[in-house]
Amino acid sequence: MTYPRTLSPGETPTIRCPARVLFLHPSNELYGSDVVLLNLLRGLDRRRVEPLVVLANDLDYEGLLSKELEASGIDCRQLPIAVMRRKYFSPRGIPAFYQRLRQSTRDVAALIERERIDIVHTNTLAVWTGATAARRTGRPHLWHIHELLERPPQLNSFMRRFVPSHTQRVISVSQAGLDHLLLPDVAREKGVVLYNGLKGEDWAQATGRERIRHELGCRPDEVVLGMVARISSFKAPDTFVEAASLLLRQHANVVCFIAGGPVPGQTAMLDRLRQLIAASPAPDRIRLLGFRRDTPDLLAGLDILVQPSRDPEACSMTILQAMFAGKPVVATDVGGNKELVVDGGTGILVPKEQPEALASALDALIRDPQRRHNMGATGQQRAYRQFTLDEQVRRFNQILWETYVGSIRR
Repeated sequence: MTYPRTLSPGETPTIRCPARVLFLHPSNELYGSDVVLLNLLRGLDRRRVEPLVVLANDLDYEGLLSKELEASGIDCRQLPIAVMRRKYFSPRGIPAFYQRLRQSTRDVAALIERERIDIVHTNTLAVWTGATAARRTGRPHLWHIHELLERPPQLNSFMRRFVPSHTQRVISVSQAGLDHLLLPDVAREKGVVLYNGLKGEDWAQATGRERIRHELGCRPDEVVLGMVARISSFKAPDTFVEAASLLLRQHANVVCFIAGGPVPGQTAMLDRLRQLIAASPAPDRIRLLGFRRDTPDLLAGLDILVQPSRDPEACSMTILQAMFAGKPVVATDVGGNKELVVDGGTGILVPKEQPEALASALDALIRDPQRRHNMGATGQQRAYRQFTLDEQVRRFNQILWETYVGSIRR
């Protein structure tokens, strides 16, 4: 069957159930968009949807996401699909990327036909193969957007044309993401906002606070500032360390940590952090913990979550995790952060790349434990109202099924 197709007069559409859905994703880790995809796949209505997942294998990943998918009984394969990475942002890199895109388009198109795929779902803007292979095979395509592209500007301009012309629906994890990528009339026709969601109990009921604080060597009266994110320029952990250095000159009762690791092979930011920490007034009070699987306990152990993103995030999973954990958030006022953090209510928003402003906001909360408690409680209530995994999964299943049925009936 070729999709979409026009029915003959009087013909009844044949709707296969479950529909076969191909999911393409650019990494094999367990950071933000990886976790979002994993949660959605685990929550699929398997009476209606049968998933097949393809993960990019162009980097030397540890394979955490694929292990979780296989443990959940989800068919997962690893292929050299084209992923728009920073190494391609050069005169020589662009032709190399397009060569990989052409080859992976042929490979994925063949997979679509061989596996009788009904819908193609692409996770993040970094993967283009899903869109090109879906077009080649005539399948409906959904593009799930988790980021806001600002640099390079030429790529941003190209994606504003390329995405809406190569997909039936654009699912964005925030209104900021939709507004950034699509013109208003296109957003009304093709766009839908689907905020990330979490199972709140995993974070609200975590019991590892004392274990984490013992690991960090904290006394009961010490205030722990934590950042849980990939170590990259995008996340700006260097801004956090610079702000922490200012705070440590004033507060002897503050301990800081960064939990996360770099993209394989990209260690420049990690090297910079080590240099900044060594030059800080108290290097032993700023810890690099590496990638961790015990994030609920880490958030239970901290007192303030710090999210100093340099570039705009669409919908930070870490901010949502902190909200469910009942912790105040100090974040930069970029992208979707402004849709998650109520400034002065559930946390504080500060300008990006301003360590002094970040330190000032953190200082105010360090000195006021009651305000920290009130912000955390308000954020937790808001998270349970607006950002639950059950609601995210329900709407995602609905979007998938409506797209499939709509493609058959056209």
